[in-house]
Amino acid sequence: MKNTRLGSEKISKLLWEYSIPAITGTLVYILYNIVDRIFISFGVGRLAIAGISIALPLFTFILATGLFIGVGGGALISINLGKKDKEKAEQILGNAVTLFVAAGVVFSILGILFLDDILLLFGATANNINYAKDYMSIIFFATTFQLLFIGMNNIMRGEGNPKAAMKMSIIGCGLNILLDPFFIFVMDMGIQGAAIATVISNMLVAFLQIRHFLNGNSNIKLKFKHLKLKKEILIGIASIGIAPFIMQMSNSIVVIFINKNLNIYGGDIAIAAYGIINSISVLMYMPIVGIYQGSQPILGYNHGAKNYSRVRETYKLSLLVAISISAAGFLLATFMPHILISPFINNDKALFDLTTNATKMFFSMTLFMGFHMIGSSYFQTVGKAKITTAINIIRQFVLMLPLLYFLPKYYGVNGVWLAIPITDFTLAIITSYFVIKEFKSLKMKSTLAEQVVEL
Repeated sequence: MKNTRLGSEKISKLLWEYSIPAITGTLVYILYNIVDRIFISFGVGRLAIAGISIALPLFTFILATGLFIGVGGGALISINLGKKDKEKAEQILGNAVTLFVAAGVVFSILGILFLDDILLLFGATANNINYAKDYMSIIFFATTFQLLFIGMNNIMRGEGNPKAAMKMSIIGCGLNILLDPFFIFVMDMGIQGAAIATVISNMLVAFLQIRHFLNGNSNIKLKFKHLKLKKEILIGIASIGIAPFIMQMSNSIVVIFINKNLNIYGGDIAIAAYGIINSISVLMYMPIVGIYQGSQPILGYNHGAKNYSRVRETYKLSLLVAISISAAGFLLATFMPHILISPFINNDKALFDLTTNATKMFFSMTLFMGFHMIGSSYFQTVGKAKITTAINIIRQFVLMLPLLYFLPKYYGVNGVWLAIPITDFTLAIITSYFVIKEFKSLKMKSTLAEQVVEL
């Protein structure tokens, strides 16, 4: 089985091999995210961007659920393949698919029934709520396909097929980019056209993902008998998937607070600026996501095989690359923010000036972002999701929310932008503490193992 390379091949070669497809996939997603909002900005306007910003917590909730199942299932599959238990890995795959479908149906029903109430709760204004409704009402009709699109790529990486995951991302996001201008401009459907393009793309990729595990070049197969949910598998998926779920859900809560504060201290123009900054932030962190996604199968396999020296080496190399990426993002946002902002704004100087100032503050501590992201990913991958959960709870509820409450009272809208960098810097220190403690433990385990072998 080609997965055995994870336990013997040179780490740098493996990380390159697994990360490049993941980074390529995330870069395609970045391109989609940016182009999608550019089309919306130029085709509809400032208030449409604000509407998308208001709907962001809903997207985050869907993303959180997809990652809950996908990351949990993918990591568990990787660990069991490291233990040479292919049958268990296939059982996990079947249960994950059932969870994607069931969760999607629940999302669609609740989202369509309570959309107005949800958007008002999230801080929608009379000016932007209709844009958010037009977009999300279409998205909710096909939530199952979006969950599959998000989650199944993690499953593919977990079973040792990063290139297949990359292809799915390229197909889905590429099609979305092509369909956006057709539905927005040619069909004159505005923001609803952007939603339709997303739904069609997600449906196509979901079909291809399922086909991959039925009769494609996969290491494990999707079998009907494994679709029946099993308690022990659900607990296993949840124990790992809960960390990214809580992280994304807490992100969603934070975004709600950000939007409400921006509405109070800056109005619709500040909410629109945040919509643009959010797209830029995807540009900053998604390549790092590609790095830790690429490292997950290597970490999971070697941790399952108790090859701790390779686990440490994989983590250190992943962190080094992440720091390099975040340094480049920091320099770009600090010294050339106009390059990042200009594509989103069409003859709106007030919005441009506000977004430029906000970008410099928002990304002032981006250099430290990799410490948190790589560290959190490591712990969830090796089955220590409680630590990842603790780190994310500290980030959102101990640091971010109190800062969002107090800083705007003294610094107005600038206080909102400053809350993020202060949190990033503090969390880098906290995460480093957990990682150093973990590495000492792994070193001790490796030493004991070597002593046993010598005896």
